[in-house]
Amino acid sequence: MREATAPRPMSTGFVIGFMGLLLSFQPLSTDLYLPSLQLITQSLNLSVVQAQGTLLGMLLGFAVSQLFWGHHSDRIGRRRVLLAGTSLYACSALLAALAPSAAWLLAARVAMGCGLAAMIVCARALVRDLFDVHEGPQAFAKALTGMAITATLSGVAGGLLARWVPWRGTLGLLAVLAGGVLLLTWHRFEESRPPATAGHTPGWREVCGGWGRILVHREFLLNTGLAAFTYTEAILFIGGSSLVLVGQHGVRPDTFGYFMTAYSGCFLAGTMACRQVLRRAGRRAALLCGMVLSSCGMAAFLVLSLCPQWHAVHWLVAAQMAYMLGHGFNQVCSQAGAVAPFPKEAGTAAALSGTWMILCCVGLGQVQAVALSHSDAALTAFAAFDAAMAVAFAWALRRHVAGVRRV
Repeated sequence: MREATAPRPMSTGFVIGFMGLLLSFQPLSTDLYLPSLQLITQSLNLSVVQAQGTLLGMLLGFAVSQLFWGHHSDRIGRRRVLLAGTSLYACSALLAALAPSAAWLLAARVAMGCGLAAMIVCARALVRDLFDVHEGPQAFAKALTGMAITATLSGVAGGLLARWVPWRGTLGLLAVLAGGVLLLTWHRFEESRPPATAGHTPGWREVCGGWGRILVHREFLLNTGLAAFTYTEAILFIGGSSLVLVGQHGVRPDTFGYFMTAYSGCFLAGTMACRQVLRRAGRRAALLCGMVLSSCGMAAFLVLSLCPQWHAVHWLVAAQMAYMLGHGFNQVCSQAGAVAPFPKEAGTAAALSGTWMILCCVGLGQVQAVALSHSDAALTAFAAFDAAMAVAFAWALRRHVAGVRRV
């Protein structure tokens, strides 16, 4: 690990664990929430589109605010941005728990997304701040493994909370957890921003020029495309299946939580396997594994979308489990790769990558929400499309990596 700028350097173990903790709030914000979505729909008398909107609204706030946090994390440092973002998340989660109406809940969820963005942007930037290009994917794989463990546990926890605790208690728990991270950041986290960016205050022309330089970088585009579509499939399937399986197939919320645990377990297995493949065979082999596993999920969803009579619960769950194995490989390779070419602009690169990733998810999610109000078959059709796009970007990125090595 490269030497940090802090007067009291943090250990490698703490940095990886802290990255994993910050990244864990992304699945916590959805996996604890989704099993209660049907209960929230009934409690606040929401339509399907409004219910999906409480999830997509958080993602929209998450997407847009990343540009703000990314720029400021490069300018004023990761620590200040983390303190501000974590505070915003904790307060917004508490307000969401007190929501008396759909509009209140939506506004609070959007604010939660804005706070979450600061946490995720800084976690991704730490990969480039403190690790070199070759160590970064390995370190990020370990952090994602920690995130996957949290996601695995939160699926069960979300289902049990939905069964035994009012949905407001689930959102209150998120506020408490964010408060704990805020205290840890205040007492233990030291600034990691590289010295070259400290104290520099660029004008908006320079900022926009930097954004343009990153956005046209081929490696950034390919990594971001892969990250966007693999993430979109995972989020939209889980979000849509909450309404389809619980609302239409009569699956109990706690049982749906077990399904989410199975998905997270497959994602965990994928990230752990990716670490081994990266160490033994390199990034191209890891991309190939992710591409093959994602293709299996894509094929299963394509068959299910063409044969609606096979929309049994166990087939839907099995297809998503196959896809989530590949998702573990894809996330590790793409998110670490998106920031690797930009050591002095890691925060901005992470923000731009995350923004495009979430905008893709929100845009397709709005279309899926409307389609689901007409037919349950939209769930598998959109999953097949997203998986196909992820496979295409993985194939293109693998060819690009091979070309770079030859040069």
